[in-house]
Amino acid sequence: MTASDGPVFIVTGASRGLGYNIAEKLLAAPISAKVVAVARSEAGMAALAQEYPGQVEYVTGDLANYDTGVKAVQTAIEKFGSLSGIVFNAAVINPVATIATTDIEAFKKLFDINFFSILTTLKAAIPYLRESKGKVVLVSSEASYESHFYGWEAYGSSKACVNHLAATLAGEEPDIFAISVDPGVMDSAMQQEIREQHGNQMKDEHHEYLIKIKEDGSIPSTNPPATVIANLVVQGPMELSGTYYAFNSPTLSPYLTV
Repeated sequence: MTASDGPVFIVTGASRGLGYNIAEKLLAAPISAKVVAVARSEAGMAALAQEYPGQVEYVTGDLANYDTGVKAVQTAIEKFGSLSGIVFNAAVINPVATIATTDIEAFKKLFDINFFSILTTLKAAIPYLRESKGKVVLVSSEASYESHFYGWEAYGSSKACVNHLAATLAGEEPDIFAISVDPGVMDSAMQQEIREQHGNQMKDEHHEYLIKIKEDGSIPSTNPPATVIANLVVQGPMELSGTYYAFNSPTLSPYLTV
């Protein structure tokens, strides 16, 4: 396959929510972008492929199976001829439990998806990202460093590892831009799961707050963080490589506009 006439991106967790929004922004931008979408559910990715014919390939599979991420890299190269950047968005929050009560096997499964799938996909992608001087955006969370997220130690510790991985990648690969970005609380499927399934494992005030902002309509949209992340994977500056920021930090404010 000859190289694409526009940049080529992989977006994980792209069937809905933040990942779908990021993929859509990349495809709609006037840069002739191509996207390899990755998710467990096919429907949203198929909708993207229908809306943007010739710009989308997708890989349906569980990222806990490391071959799924590697297949996404292979698809980018085989179908579009290059790889310009990756947005690692896919993640799960279960198990939500205290350290004393957590299910260790579920903890390991979370790390397979939230961390090790990123590592294995990156290992396959780095030769192509070196060639393109590509960019990597890892979706993180405030839970990676704050202690008030009671019961979220599996999710939070995986995101702390994501932050360190971004910093390490930037240090080891000076031609590859890498950043971790906290998108904040959003109106997402994960937030729905937290509200409906994990209240008994959380502090009451935290769970009640998440319910309240949904009920009163004040929960933020995925659109602003999706805009920032899409812009960063296209044009993130090397001076920010290796860092962690909340999407709405002053440093990232230039990337909040389309």
